[in-house]
Amino acid sequence: MKHLLAILTLALTAASCSTITVQNRHDESEDFSRFRSYAWMPKAKATGNVPIDEPAVDRRIKKVVEEQLHFKGFRKASATEADFLIGYQVAVDSQLSANDVATHYDFDTTKTDPKLIGSVQTDSSARDLTYVRTYEQGTLILNVADAKSNELVWWSTAQAEVSAADSIEVRRKRIQKAVSQMLKEFPPK
Repeated sequence: MKHLLAILTLALTAASCSTITVQNRHDESEDFSRFRSYAWMPKAKATGNVPIDEPAVDRRIKKVVEEQLHFKGFRKASATEADFLIGYQVAVDSQLSANDVATHYDFDTTKTDPKLIGSVQTDSSARDLTYVRTYEQGTLILNVADAKSNELVWWSTAQAEVSAADSIEVRRKRIQKAVSQMLKEFPPK
């Protein structure tokens, strides 16, 4: 259970050397200037190989989203009074990565003096060796729907490599970074 909780709270986090990839999309016909208040959508069912449905993760994501929306001037309201609804989903999925050995170890045979390399193979056969690894990829999806029509008008995804070895503080900072990046362009202009 502790291992699962660690993975769950890392769903938005990247391994220390990787980045968070964010994509945003929106309905270009929507007038976002009329949005002033929000409410949370009912919780969606968690998906993925390791579905995320932990109360601690839920609280953390909601806290960061609410802070960002408040900073942008939106106020929290009841579902009947809100202009838009916001919801999220989180999952962790196993992924494979394959690179040739030279690329994986950042070894450029075209730019390195063979005399400095010693016994390292420098011909093209080095590119025939493949380095394959398995890693966990966390995905967070934020959805915004018009509260009156219930139609999706904006959505964003954040994906990053996750690791159970990161500290809680590192995870919190990465969740903050992911949500900040996701909501940076919300509302679209």
